[in-house]
Amino acid sequence: MSRYTKEHYEDVARILRKYYSGISYGPDYSPGIARDFVDLFAADNPKRCTFHGEHDTGYSEDCKITGFDPKQFLEACGLESAQPDPRCEVGSHDGPCTSACVPERRD
Repeated sequence: MSRYTKEHYEDVARILRKYYSGISYGPDYSPGIARDFVDLFAADNPKRCTFHGEHDTGYSEDCKITGFDPKQFLEACGLESAQPDPRCEVGSHDGPCTSACVPERRD
């Protein structure tokens, strides 16, 4: 049984989103604390297939996947975007796009 609930994940993501929204994403920026929470929550509630049980092969269409979703959590924290900004000149980076990678923005 997991120590944490969906509500825990949402509360932590809300706190981190508020924190990270006030940070300027420069060269010294690090989303370390959010990644630490990802590791904690993923270890507590790993992804698994509840239809087939434990299996070593890749998941198939009929798998019922449960468990903590790191990508969804980081999106909720504002650190990963479901839709990257097409104007981004950097390409791939941690954190949302800012005026550093999208010149038209006024961050």
